[in-house]
Amino acid sequence: MMKKLSLTLFACLLLNGAAIADEPGFKWDRATLKLIAGGDAAKGKQVAKKQKCSKCHGDTGVSEEDDTPSIAGQVPSYHFKQLMDYQSGDRDSRTMAKVARKLTREDMSDLAAHFAAQKPEPAMKQGKPMLVYEGDMQRLLLPCNVCHGKNGEGLGFEVPAIAGQKIEHFIETMEAFKEGDRENDHYGRMRFIAEQLSEDEIEELANYYSAKPVEDDDS
Repeated sequence: MMKKLSLTLFACLLLNGAAIADEPGFKWDRATLKLIAGGDAAKGKQVAKKQKCSKCHGDTGVSEEDDTPSIAGQVPSYHFKQLMDYQSGDRDSRTMAKVARKLTREDMSDLAAHFAAQKPEPAMKQGKPMLVYEGDMQRLLLPCNVCHGKNGEGLGFEVPAIAGQKIEHFIETMEAFKEGDRENDHYGRMRFIAEQLSEDEIEELANYYSAKPVEDDDS
């Protein structure tokens, strides 16, 4: 029991970065959080229209392609950070970098507020993966719902909503963290987690959290 508790506490410290030196790149501060909290969804809708966000992400932030992320219902602060990372180059995407360069910080907070207010697709919830509810302390893996919320809705100001995400994008994102191709996670938390997962575990999580694949939609 004590060994399990010690492993849990160590995992919490590791994943929260409490014992790790600060990293370069995006920084959270009170002014930024205040800006995000003041995001105007109505203005964000106009920014989205101007930037033609619907071309890739759908009219309400629900993508029509399985390999393109849905951003409906995304945690505003996480959405804001990703736009900042695209703008700075900390997250790699030629298309999104081109868009982000045109945005002010106010535009980003407004966009984040707009898409946060949209309804995401329901998750498939196929199976009941052990990693979601129990984690694996032998690998220092906390349960997914500890960070991402009971229903994958995201928590706090840094952890994204993952329920209702596009399945191919979910898998590609986890693989990018696993291989180190994506590096904009503070303290390497998702890289550490993804490195421990097998391809089968990633697919199992995708089938639990992701929305029904587009090609299976009978509507």
